[in-house]
Amino acid sequence: MRDAYFDEQRYAFWHEHRFGEFWARFGGMPDVAGKRMIDFGCGRGGMVQRLMEAGAASALGIELDEDYVDFATRKVASQWDGRAQFVVDDIREMQLEQADIVVSSDTFEHVMSIPDTLRAVVNACKPGGELFIGFSPLWHSPFGHHHLINSRIPWAHLPRSSRAFLERLRDDKGNHPHSIQQLGFNGAVPSEFREALKGLPVEVISARRNLASSPLKALALKALLIPSIIPALEKFVTVGIYWHLRRLKG
Repeated sequence: MRDAYFDEQRYAFWHEHRFGEFWARFGGMPDVAGKRMIDFGCGRGGMVQRLMEAGAASALGIELDEDYVDFATRKVASQWDGRAQFVVDDIREMQLEQADIVVSSDTFEHVMSIPDTLRAVVNACKPGGELFIGFSPLWHSPFGHHHLINSRIPWAHLPRSSRAFLERLRDDKGNHPHSIQQLGFNGAVPSEFREALKGLPVEVISARRNLASSPLKALALKALLIPSIIPALEKFVTVGIYWHLRRLKG
């Protein structure tokens, strides 16, 4: 099990800062009062906690990391008389009561089976319900390594097909990872995410890239997208993807 103090610090940071940043990218949090919520990739439970505080009727957090779920169950679920729950499970294999709103924050850059998983996330939302899916940084973007290396040089993790990056890392036993997938990154590019969205029963309310809550950072991220007019460069300048979707009725 991970260090409890570290988990408390990371939870507090997400609860206090990242929650607001996530919803700012969608123009604010929707009204969740009385709604059934699902948080796909719930981490330590910060999103669920804030949704419950905002009046959600119930919230289910789905996560593959057992330590995260153990922490979220103790920290969050214990406050809400069974209305907030956390499970370790693969959403593709779950039979879920559909939610009014499905949220997913900073998870899809780690998902290995994007089409099947995205379909399952959409299916977890009831017809007419909404989905808010945002994830960053993508692997090929300037700091897509999630700061696993201490470098201020953009794209420093990409030379030699990421081998140089992998050689700088070791696991708890001193072994080098052989691929970015072993580190939990799918390495997917924007076109793969767009392709996975095609044909799903959703209305795309908005599909935007490189959003930020800070005006200066937002301006810089938008400027970074300029080279994406050249298709081959898009993956290197797309830092984040943010979808607001509505599940179609019928």
